[in-house]
Amino acid sequence: MSQPIKQKHAVRRLLTMRHSLTAGAIGAVALWLAVPGTTLAQTPDEPELDPEDMSLIGDVSVSEYLSVTLHVQDTELSTVLRMLSMQSQKNIVANSDVTATVTADLYDVTFYEALDAILHANGYGYIEEDSFIYVYTQEELQTIIESQKKISTRVFRLNYLSAADASTFATELLSDSGSIAFNGEVSPGFQAEMADGGAESFALATTLVVHDYDEYLDDITDLLSQLDRRPQQVLVEATVLQTNLSEDNAWGIDFNVLAGMNFTDLTDPRSAVDELLNGSTGFQPDDNQAWSVQNTQGRTNAAGGLKIGVVSDDISIFLRVLDEVTDATVLSRPKVLALNRNRGEILIGRRLGYLSTTATETSTTQTVEFLDTGTQLNFRPFIGDDGFIRMELKPSVSEGIIREVTTADGQSVTIPDEITQELTTNVVVQDGYTIVLGGLFKEETTLSRRQVPILGDIPILGAAFRGHDDSTRRSEIIFLITPTIMKDEPLIAEGIRANQMVEMARLGARKGVLPWSIDRMTTQHNMRAEEAWRSGDAELALWEINQSLSLRRNQPLVLALREPHYRRE
Repeated sequence: MSQPIKQKHAVRRLLTMRHSLTAGAIGAVALWLAVPGTTLAQTPDEPELDPEDMSLIGDVSVSEYLSVTLHVQDTELSTVLRMLSMQSQKNIVANSDVTATVTADLYDVTFYEALDAILHANGYGYIEEDSFIYVYTQEELQTIIESQKKISTRVFRLNYLSAADASTFATELLSDSGSIAFNGEVSPGFQAEMADGGAESFALATTLVVHDYDEYLDDITDLLSQLDRRPQQVLVEATVLQTNLSEDNAWGIDFNVLAGMNFTDLTDPRSAVDELLNGSTGFQPDDNQAWSVQNTQGRTNAAGGLKIGVVSDDISIFLRVLDEVTDATVLSRPKVLALNRNRGEILIGRRLGYLSTTATETSTTQTVEFLDTGTQLNFRPFIGDDGFIRMELKPSVSEGIIREVTTADGQSVTIPDEITQELTTNVVVQDGYTIVLGGLFKEETTLSRRQVPILGDIPILGAAFRGHDDSTRRSEIIFLITPTIMKDEPLIAEGIRANQMVEMARLGARKGVLPWSIDRMTTQHNMRAEEAWRSGDAELALWEINQSLSLRRNQPLVLALREPHYRRE
């Protein structure tokens, strides 16, 4: 079709839809017609429209506020775009591959809403650059976007999340071109050595460096901001009640009957027969004639109890009676603050040292090892979202015994033996409630009976030929554990109360010293100065401060209290 024919048809279309065009749009088209060589884009399949075929085009109107109302049916997409361009006075350039048939009714929508609805419904999109809007297929748009992408680098400073864990989570969000680098693992706690002093350890915060496209970096940023959160803390108040009960009972009679000797010849009036048995080291009668009857079933030489002894002529009688009860109670109330999902440990006892020997073909090395004994409590809290806390608990009670053994090559080495009672459990408790752990109970009863055969079985009189020693050992430990989820405010208040208790203990200790000690006199001057400041008597307060400083100059807090008064002067 020649150039004049194209312009003719364009003018005819413009005139037939003048009822929906604004004056500005008509002027824009007229200006376009006045430029030589300019044509309206038209697809090869688009029919030439006469005024009577206007129903094929439809109606598009744009208000002065760019509000669009559009009614089209089975209209070529390129035609709809040209109509929308002329009405809105925006430059829309469509790719040659953009073809579709549009049927739509839009009421009072914005220009971009109308453009999105028309293009997205047919699988197309657009890019706006300066004053031009370029329409492409989705494949072309993806190609353009990919070509414009640039890999950026973003550094993440992690406060609580480990770099290894953060890398594991972020790797799932990387593109094929992305990569992650992070600093090494943090050294295990409480394992520092004097030899290295930290060596080349990374001194800054845990750092994660990610290289990727910006949209992927934004997703990783959102993810890490949700994961790198300050963990909650649990205050574990443990009350450990330990009771030990021991009871010893004893009854017995020892006697000796002599002939041919005197008790003055013996070193012990209860051991006549023993000394006769010792021969040259014991007692030897002059005429080689002596005899004795000895009963030691009562073991009256043992410690403790009531003892009665009688020596008369050739007879000695000793009586021992014992009823001893020892009851010991140990109460401790340690408090430990632990991070969520982190282990805490309480040890009330002692570390038993022993020598550990390591022998090689060329040398032998001995080191001191330690065995923890006493009352121990290992725990690990897990805070739930429902206000409950799962506690992993392992209480134990142990004692150690060091013994020496001889190796195959004749060397003497020490080996620690541990006698322990322990239990391991997992419990769930509500925040602030108490867990009671018992069962660490041990009782040992020993009954000893000694007697002279036959004679010890005689009623009443047989008691002189019998001995009794009974002992009972009973121990029990009860753990009362109260886990509490700590917020910042209660934790601060707890710290303030602890400082106040320390200060009260310090003042109480000073009150116990002699009245003329410097510590006590300076404390009294400082207290009176503080009271004077509160009552408004600055002159008296200053005098008390000076008296305190005359006794001890190195008092930073007192000097700070005096400083405002000197500044006013």
